[in-house]
Amino acid sequence: MATTRPLTPQLRALLAGFAGLALIAGFLLFPLAEETDRFFSWTIQPPLTAAFLGAAYWAAFILIGWSARRATWEEVVPALVPVTVIAVGLLAATLIHLDKFDLDSLFGWFWLAVYCIVPVALAVLVRQQLAVPPQPGAAATTPIPGLLRVTLAAQGLVMAAIGVVLWVSPSSADTVWPWLLTPLTGRAVGTFLIGFAAAAAFAAVDNRVERLRGAAYAYAALGALELLAALIFGEHFDDGEQGIYITFAASVMLVGLAGSALVRGAQRG
Repeated sequence: MATTRPLTPQLRALLAGFAGLALIAGFLLFPLAEETDRFFSWTIQPPLTAAFLGAAYWAAFILIGWSARRATWEEVVPALVPVTVIAVGLLAATLIHLDKFDLDSLFGWFWLAVYCIVPVALAVLVRQQLAVPPQPGAAATTPIPGLLRVTLAAQGLVMAAIGVVLWVSPSSADTVWPWLLTPLTGRAVGTFLIGFAAAAAFAAVDNRVERLRGAAYAYAALGALELLAALIFGEHFDDGEQGIYITFAASVMLVGLAGSALVRGAQRG
């Protein structure tokens, strides 16, 4: 018999807090991409990198905010996979490059405190959540169409490969990334790429339309926002490499839109 676990109030509150932080970070990094020396935890150059990270945070806001309103543990697992990967990756990048952070300002200390607390809080509350007794309950299980599933898996592989290179060897960024990255921003961008890859891989392996909804909305927003960032800050691309980036971002948006349409169709059905 299929079972579910009700989402604990503590984990719901943590997700809501994460969503709020992601919304604020996105604002500081996208609209204020050229002001990170004044309004962020470290100075990010070029502004296209800040806008990329801001778009990623806003996409995370959609996924986490949607998940915070769900009723069961099973519904939030697709969000917790990338959230955990990104939280741990950003903490590691922070500790490696701590000298680059503005620890003379509130922004720098706030970032450090958040990313030291988040992984521990997640571990504690997930353990508490798993102790909740399961309850009988059956959920619909509509498989994801094969083409969409294969596309998600392929995109995840591309993002994972680039993300790992950026994380392990940020000095090699110019071989895999279409604009200039520093070691810190290379690892930050790489962390988000690995997190997105984890979300795409989870959806492809899980193969359930019903658990694709929040991720599909976030994926569509991610692609659209990265396209907007490329349009606004296009002068920062290396010569001849803007087209590849735009093509991939557009494919992410289209897959997200297709997934969103699929979910709405399944709900109507």
